[in-house]
Amino acid sequence: MKRSIKITIKTFALLVSALLYGNVSGQEAMTLEDCRKQAVEYNKELKTAALQNKEAQVNQQVARTAYLPSLGFSSSLMHRPGMDPISMPGYFLPTADSEEDALNGNYSGTSDVWKPGTAIDLKSLTLINSSFELAQPIYAGGKIHYANQQADAGVEIANLALNMKYSEIVVETDKAFWQVATVQENIKIAEEYYKMLSELEDQMKAMYEVGLQPASEKLKVTVQKNEAELNLLKARNGLKVSKMYLNQLMGQPLDADIQISYNENASVQLMNFNDGLDQAAAKRNELKILEKQKELSELNAKITRADYLPTVGAAVQYSSFWLRDLYEEVDFQPIIAAQVSIPIFKWGQGKQKMRAAQLKIEQAETDLQHTNDLINLEVMQVKVQVEEAYESIKIAEKSVSEAKESLDETRASFDVGLNTTTELLSSQANWAAAKAQLTQAVATFEVLKTRWQNVTGNLYMPEEGN
Repeated sequence: MKRSIKITIKTFALLVSALLYGNVSGQEAMTLEDCRKQAVEYNKELKTAALQNKEAQVNQQVARTAYLPSLGFSSSLMHRPGMDPISMPGYFLPTADSEEDALNGNYSGTSDVWKPGTAIDLKSLTLINSSFELAQPIYAGGKIHYANQQADAGVEIANLALNMKYSEIVVETDKAFWQVATVQENIKIAEEYYKMLSELEDQMKAMYEVGLQPASEKLKVTVQKNEAELNLLKARNGLKVSKMYLNQLMGQPLDADIQISYNENASVQLMNFNDGLDQAAAKRNELKILEKQKELSELNAKITRADYLPTVGAAVQYSSFWLRDLYEEVDFQPIIAAQVSIPIFKWGQGKQKMRAAQLKIEQAETDLQHTNDLINLEVMQVKVQVEEAYESIKIAEKSVSEAKESLDETRASFDVGLNTTTELLSSQANWAAAKAQLTQAVATFEVLKTRWQNVTGNLYMPEEGN
């Protein structure tokens, strides 16, 4: 029975498709944990998130200082050069009939007493004013307290954002790591498949030379072997590309020939899905950030309300006034002051601002609920994907066993002339495809395990020192 087949395309579609996403890294054999650690240490976005975290902590310390008194010094100097002389002419003093008239400015005449005039020639005038002030806010409608709470929330948001970025890097690194592992395993399968075809080609050549097989049967094997060789070349190039991506994640030269270490025969176990939704609701960084953003909106509303409440402050000031060329002594005088500010009427501005602040709170609440719904959907989708990947492994293991049994049987029958060359080639291709499917299924399951940790909020940055 003669039938044309495209075995190589079918077999290597699985092999080559696993090669197209790349990575590169070091020269020592690196485990998954090694790759994660190096990617985390190198990642620029994570470093930016860490700097933002430190910035939030500094802002928190700045907010604390608003409770404390402030001390300030101010000084001013005014100098006017080239002043014209100041002259006051003399005059006879006026007279009044009584002291009362004099005090009231009712003068009856002019005396013969002469008051001499005065002339002041300053040439220039210099005015110096200096003061020290110690100010202490007493009551600001709660604005200082709310601002400190906002700073605390800012630190928590920065921590959550840092952890979220860490999770993203780990997930991406795991994908890259298992992509390299998948390609390497598929290359081994492809090499074994190529070896089978080479051995079969030698056998068909010997049978052709003694007249037991026509040339067409030998050529079928040769064509398949040539295609397998070409696809093996593509697969090896694909491995280089996949290593480039891993190298890029870890900050290594793109052409570094990284070697990775993993357990090829590790058994897979299905995790417990029972409380996945509850864990996600309690631990997901996205939800915690949105909760904090809602809290910030509520604090903004309280600060807006505080703008229309009375404020009270006190200050102690020591100041001096020195008019040079007239006074030579500097005399600091103490001043104690208190201030109360009470907003009375602003055309309903406060009410409108409070309404706008309340709308911000409602928006934050809506975003939180929407994100929670999306996260629940994501958790359930990943759960289905993990279960599917697990079942795919079991099916693929069974397929590999059956394909191996079929290949052995077909090979034995072919050797005694009961099966055709086409049937043997098909069995070999089916075995290679089954092995490739198993390799891909295992890698997919490993990546999905990490994703399950991430979507349930269990993939978090280790504390320093651990």
